[in-house]
Amino acid sequence: MKALLTPHYQPELGLIILKPGTELLKKIGTSSRIVIEPSNESHNGLKSGALDDEPQLLNNKPIEPFLFNDKIIDIIKNKGFNFEWWLERRYKCQLEDGDYCYHESVNEKVENSAIRVCYHHNKDLVIDDKVKDIAKRNLKTFLLESISLDLKLGTNHKLSLQELGWWAMINRQHELIPESMARLLYGRVAEQHQHVYKESEIIASDDRSSILLNRQANDAIQHLQEVSKPIKKLVIDTESPESFMLRPKLKRWECEKYTQWVKTQPCVCCGKQADDPHHIIGYGQGKMGGKPHDIFTIPLCRIHHNELHQNVEEWENNYGTQIELLIQFLDRVFGMKVIA
Repeated sequence: MKALLTPHYQPELGLIILKPGTELLKKIGTSSRIVIEPSNESHNGLKSGALDDEPQLLNNKPIEPFLFNDKIIDIIKNKGFNFEWWLERRYKCQLEDGDYCYHESVNEKVENSAIRVCYHHNKDLVIDDKVKDIAKRNLKTFLLESISLDLKLGTNHKLSLQELGWWAMINRQHELIPESMARLLYGRVAEQHQHVYKESEIIASDDRSSILLNRQANDAIQHLQEVSKPIKKLVIDTESPESFMLRPKLKRWECEKYTQWVKTQPCVCCGKQADDPHHIIGYGQGKMGGKPHDIFTIPLCRIHHNELHQNVEEWENNYGTQIELLIQFLDRVFGMKVIA
């Protein structure tokens, strides 16, 4: 653990006093010795307290074209992450130089980012390369922390390159990933471009990582869309020929795809993997000794399926009636849009 603390000098006593606060005092007190080193420019404006380790992606330049894309910034903003509030909460004056700083600070806009600066330094502020670098670092830190929070990884988590790529996939922004970032995701070295090529060195092929990444991502999305389609769509026919007959010949509703899916669900008794799609019995659903409609099916493991057929009354006393379990299961089926 690192901490950023303001030293209070007592030269006449030869002492330096540090005020860590209650929480930091407990952590520092567990060590017999501590390491002290001077702060650097990246710590300017940070409020006193525990100092987080620097995110590994903060100095990663290949991700910047993706991270600073307007679409990515808009997505972060639309998810409720506020850069102005984050900047105000995190920093004091970022241009402190050891001289004088006014006690109140404001957010000063710099291009598409901003810095935190006190009124004293703001009155003579010059937007030079140093200020631009601070503003760029602020925005990059904010975006990485926001993405980490959006992935439910917590504020102390250090986002990895793979997690950033996964976030891009979830938000359907993988096509914005540049070639330089895609090569890192695939573990390939940075592409080297020569100023002059021999004709024999020119190969008519495209092995760019970004092309491969987008192709694989789009294939995965298409597969998920196919999987997420409902197993069966109910068609309502209010004028079926049978509905006009006095004694219509009733047909059994069958759907093998649905019963196969029921087998993959947890047993309604014990929650273990089901073995059979059980058609309810004893409620007058079977016609001429046949099975009820496939919709009247619940998932059961082999043990509980055998117990039911051995003694229906005892089974229902232990686990509930088949009708109750069927209603609960169908509520889950329609809630999951397996049948739409």
